Amino acid sequence: MTLPTPPPVSDLTYGQYQGWNCCWCNARLTGGAVPAGIAQGASGAHDLSMQVYACRICVSQSPRSRS
Repeated sequence: MTLPTPPPVSDLTYGQYQGWNCCWCNARLTGGAVPAGIAQGASGAHDLSMQVYACRICVSQSPRSRS
């Protein structure tokens, strides 16, 4: 299963950045979170990229997950 590229770090909310919320719909991840990939970002020479997570609903509705 291939998921779409996560949004950049600069577009994430605090909850999404912390891994508490889905990186696409911002739903609270209370259980069953799926790794969604690496959100890319930088501030000058500092790499802010990090692993983000998605809810199962967004993963199941992803057009790429059906192929």
